[in-house]
Amino acid sequence: MRKTAFCFLLACLMAGGYARAQGSDTAGIPEDVFYLMPSFGEGSVYFSDKSPAHGRLNICAVDNSLRFIDDSGQELSVSDIGNVRHVIIDGVMFIRNNGAFYRVYPLTPDLGVALRRAVRIKYDGKPGAYGSVEYTSSITEYGTIYGSDGTTYNLNKDKKYPYVVSETLFLYRGNSVVVFNEKNLKKSFPGKKDEIGLYFKSGKAPKTAEEALELLEGLNE
Repeated sequence: MRKTAFCFLLACLMAGGYARAQGSDTAGIPEDVFYLMPSFGEGSVYFSDKSPAHGRLNICAVDNSLRFIDDSGQELSVSDIGNVRHVIIDGVMFIRNNGAFYRVYPLTPDLGVALRRAVRIKYDGKPGAYGSVEYTSSITEYGTIYGSDGTTYNLNKDKKYPYVVSETLFLYRGNSVVVFNEKNLKKSFPGKKDEIGLYFKSGKAPKTAEEALELLEGLNE
């Protein structure tokens, strides 16, 4: 049964190429940063034009590729995911929108918070992951920065190849996502404009998906 599931996944996704082989220059990034899930888990891929496929899945935060483990234990990267609608891994849903995967924290079936994580590896003119090259100066900042657009930046320069992690909060409605901010909340909750305005005027702003979901719960009452 398990072999059939993997074969089905291979056939549906047209997988190609090994991903994150030993000696990869991204090996210094922690697993729970490099991937959107802490480990590969049983999951399903839902397409816009075919039946779901199943396998052991994860999503790479560096290049937003969909990864899976084949029957031989090798990690492969899916070569064509243009028709992927959403993915569920160990009960957690990720929707694909504008070429990226967003983790969904649902409040109702069609309302919730979506979190997009992006990991950028900083190189000093060295070959980057998957053939790219970046020319940057070294990171000189530490800690966490909170942006006004709903993005948090976690900076790290202690690894062999420094990296920057950014996580941006979005409002999830149906299969669409918009940045989680005052303007978009007022559009989504026109009857709560005053309440939303007072919340942001007080200097508050959700910094985590949990805080954003708590705000939505109050607005949705």
